[in-house]
Amino acid sequence: MRTAAFLILGLQIIAILTVRPRTKPVPKRMPTGRFAAPFTEFPFVLLLLGVLVLTFGIFIPLDYLAVQGFQEAHMLEEMAQYLVSIFNAASLFGRLGAGYGADRIGRWNMFIIACTVSGISEFAVWIPAKHLSIVVGFAIMFGFASGAFIGLSGALPISVSPPPEMGYRLGVVFLAASIPALTMAPIGGAILQNSANGWLDVKIFGGFMCLAGSAIVLLSRWLYTEKRFFKIF
Repeated sequence: MRTAAFLILGLQIIAILTVRPRTKPVPKRMPTGRFAAPFTEFPFVLLLLGVLVLTFGIFIPLDYLAVQGFQEAHMLEEMAQYLVSIFNAASLFGRLGAGYGADRIGRWNMFIIACTVSGISEFAVWIPAKHLSIVVGFAIMFGFASGAFIGLSGALPISVSPPPEMGYRLGVVFLAASIPALTMAPIGGAILQNSANGWLDVKIFGGFMCLAGSAIVLLSRWLYTEKRFFKIF
């Protein structure tokens, strides 16, 4: 964690020193009423809820894949730790691929498809994953699909926000996502410890949250596009 923290700090310092605004910033105060505006827009509230629910589903494998590989698939501890690296390596290609696909079929469309695939993979691949090869395959598949969630979750609120409110609305979405990101590890541990079915219930919970979150974001998209499912959006 310290290594990651110092890496982020170093990259942020480089960005602060080198990035310049395209136009000269003009200080403005946002009217107080505008802070509540996003919460009065039903499609945006659905987007907030969808991202929040999706984060629960995405963080279950992220937090517990290595533990599940060690306990249920009987992997060596050293190999189980590598699952996190495999997951993140696949996620890198998923983020790049999601950006490429988003330029062609739309950010929302790409995001919803990838998050749906993430949920399906938890049900179809992770539930029966009790052997090394299947667990590694799930880490690759889920890492690639969930990379779109990481790469595109910020693009969705930006695409439907007025320019003066882009930063604020983006922050609101990430604030919503921070709640499950912080609480998912203890929630998953409680499910694992108190459930009669053990890992099965943890996996079902993760897959359900991914599919439910995808459905909520799909409903938000449906409203934003005025009920046009096949629009590039």
